[in-house]
Amino acid sequence: MMDRRNLLLAAASLPLASLPLIAGAQAQTAAQDIFPTRPITVVVPYPPAGSVDLVARALGEQTTQSLHQQIVVENRGGGGGAVATQSVAIADPDGYRIVLGTQQTHGTNEALLPNIGYRAAVSFTPVCGICTVPHALVVKRGLPAINAAELITLLKREPGKFNYGSTGNGSSSHLAAELFKIRTGVDAQHVPYRGGGPLALDLVAGIVDFSFIAVANILGQIQSGLVKPLAIASSSRVPVLPDVPTLTEAGVAEVDADAWFAYFAPAKTPPERVAILAAAIEKALAQPAIRETFNRNAVVMRWRPPAEMPAFVASEVRKWAEVVKASGAKADL
Repeated sequence: MMDRRNLLLAAASLPLASLPLIAGAQAQTAAQDIFPTRPITVVVPYPPAGSVDLVARALGEQTTQSLHQQIVVENRGGGGGAVATQSVAIADPDGYRIVLGTQQTHGTNEALLPNIGYRAAVSFTPVCGICTVPHALVVKRGLPAINAAELITLLKREPGKFNYGSTGNGSSSHLAAELFKIRTGVDAQHVPYRGGGPLALDLVAGIVDFSFIAVANILGQIQSGLVKPLAIASSSRVPVLPDVPTLTEAGVAEVDADAWFAYFAPAKTPPERVAILAAAIEKALAQPAIRETFNRNAVVMRWRPPAEMPAFVASEVRKWAEVVKASGAKADL
């Protein structure tokens, strides 16, 4: 692209009649380089009040200050997050409409819902990863297992006798348990629920033997001693439960099953606009108000810059496709 100095030198050698055209082209180029000039819509592919919505709104407030443009959060549920996610995949690639995607929308949906109308690694330009919602392996009171190794021994001794609950067929909770079964060779009966609330109630009531459940959905019951956490299905311990080991520390490798959140723009969004968005989001994540909100809701900050995201998303798609194939898991829609 011609810089300002060369543009002026070229203009000096042209007839005066050409100068307005050059000035107009220069002004148009400058205008195109300004971003954003209007509000940006962040699509949340789930109903209001959930953890994705909470994170989107908290970051939206802080990002608005950095970009000097309003961040509009648009909730659009349905189809396991696929409906809203697909709407962003086909949006104009100008950076003004992005989606706060998750492990479900950009990790497991391709295997569970082959006709969703998008591909996570092709239909989007990743902006950045922001956080994870770790899952805890918890058991009901009275189950004779005080750690992950003892639970595995118990399940192998009486295969099929015990059950595990999840937040729904095809959910991250369900697939985390199936990954655990694959890695350890245990067997247990699946009991799907409609969300973390009902599942937590039945864990406390002793109807469900064990579960992989988001820490945010069971933290109060853990702290009250109503259920027992055995391990965290993540690469590191959770700050709100510092004494609970990871599954790797407990001797069970390759069962990382974080639910993660990341921003995605449509494919072919200009990289300079992606960089502006990522920088504003990174700045927002550094604010004390965001850290406090995350900590209060058992959300773990996990920044991933744009350059890291393509490989990460591709690996997640592969991993969960293998789990879906091996387990025969189906999704509830």
